Amino acid sequence: MGKYTKRSPKFFENIREINGIKERRCTTCGEWFPETIEYFYMCNKSKPEKGFQASCKKCEIKKNSKHQKENYDQKRIYFHENYLEKKDYYFENAYRYRENNFEKNQEDQRKWRQKNPEKCKYHASKHRNHDVTKKEWQACLKFFDFKCAYCGMTLKEHKNKYMEQLHKEHVDDDGYNDIRNCVPGCKSCNSSKHESSLEEWYLKQEYYSEECINKIIMWITEEYKKYIEPKLPYKIKRKKIYNEENTYYWEYQLWVYDEKRNLVDCIITSRNKEDLKIHIESLI
Repeated sequence: MGKYTKRSPKFFENIREINGIKERRCTTCGEWFPETIEYFYMCNKSKPEKGFQASCKKCEIKKNSKHQKENYDQKRIYFHENYLEKKDYYFENAYRYRENNFEKNQEDQRKWRQKNPEKCKYHASKHRNHDVTKKEWQACLKFFDFKCAYCGMTLKEHKNKYMEQLHKEHVDDDGYNDIRNCVPGCKSCNSSKHESSLEEWYLKQEYYSEECINKIIMWITEEYKKYIEPKLPYKIKRKKIYNEENTYYWEYQLWVYDEKRNLVDCIITSRNKEDLKIHIESLI
């Protein structure tokens, strides 16, 4: 059986064979199970000669779950360090899981939102939809050669990897919400930068480039002026309103932009979109 064979008498007390089927007793719960990977984890997958662990899978899961709860802060530090080293690996695994378990993933997200309404409200308040027209966005993409402004991932590579377009990224998280503060960013860079400043975050990246940062600064200071379009300080948004009979109707809301092109206040609502258009004309 190899050099890893266990010889202690206690080891043989937890092993038996019935009708040619090898069984092992879990040292935690004391129940007998067939000695297979269905019921026990391997000690080391790369060295199968080491055999199986002493506890069954259910007991191992309970033990690990309890340990993680008791050492939550230590676990977070470990996973954060591990995540930074293997970001692409985790992204690919998460994407593959969502593809193979789409309905379960949707249900899990729904339950999480129900249990954490305050967190959902906080994240919604931090999220800002860009006030950028299609023409402005195409000009921005063309200026950056249809690549991520930070790491240089092309639009085609991003579609193949993440199955989506390049993101509209805020260079300054608290800055303007239009094209003067917008550059194309890949999913990885967008989530990594989060609320950090450009200099603070970008200097720490392996793919830092003087050429790229100069190009970003050129865009947000001068080049955007060639493509930015004049816009009204108002926007009409549509919202679905539900009745007690579980039916719904569409309500139109007139919102006002602030100086940074963020929607700040709903000043009037109507069931008719044309009424709001007439109201905008009177304000202008």
